[in-house]
Amino acid sequence: MNDHYADPLREAAAQGVERTVQMTSVAAAAGQVLTQIKAQRLREQAEHDRQATAALRARQQVAYQAARLQWAPASDPRWLRTADFLGTARAWGAAVPYAPSDSAAERARLRCEQRLRELHPYGMSRYDRLRTEGLGPVEAMRKAAPFFARVPNPRTGYAAPVRKELSTAVTLGTQDFPVPIKDVVRTTDAAQAAQAAKPTPRPTQNLKP
Repeated sequence: MNDHYADPLREAAAQGVERTVQMTSVAAAAGQVLTQIKAQRLREQAEHDRQATAALRARQQVAYQAARLQWAPASDPRWLRTADFLGTARAWGAAVPYAPSDSAAERARLRCEQRLRELHPYGMSRYDRLRTEGLGPVEAMRKAAPFFARVPNPRTGYAAPVRKELSTAVTLGTQDFPVPIKDVVRTTDAAQAAQAAKPTPRPTQNLKP
C-alpha cells in the first residue's frame, strides 16, 4: 500500500537536484554566449575582410534578437509575479551576456534576480554574497547553483513551545516576598488549623412568652 504514495522527502530532494541542474545549465550557457561575444569582437577587430566582418555582425545580431525575445518578458511586472523558477532562470541567462552593453538586458537581469530571491531566497543569498566578494554574475551563479538544491526557506530551528498561563498562586510564588514562601504557606496552614479548632457557637433560640 505504501508504494502507491509519493515520498515527500524524496520528491523534495529530486526537485532540489533539478533546480541545481537547471541553474548550472543556464549559467554555463550564459557564460558560453558571453565568451562567443568577446571572441567575435576580437575577430572583428582583427578581420580586414569586410565581408567576413559583416557576416560576423549578422550572426551576432541574430543571436542578440533571439536572446532579447527570451529576456523581454522580464520587463512585464505581471509576468514576473507568476514566473516559475525555470522561466525566470532562462530569462536571466539570456540577459546576462548582453547586460554590460545593453541597459534593457541589465534591467531584465536585475528583475529576474529579484524574482529568484522570492522563489529561492536561500540560493540567492549565496549568489549575492559571492557578488559582494567580486565575482561576476555568471561565475557567482555557477558557484551558487548547488545551494538551489536545498530548501528555499530553510528553518534554523523550531519555535519555542507555547506554554499555558501560570496560575495566580504560582505567579505570586515566583515573586519576592518579605519572608520566604515556605513561611507564608506554614503560617497559612496554622491559621486554618486554629480556625478549625474553635468551637462552633450554638444558635440562639427565641423563646415565646
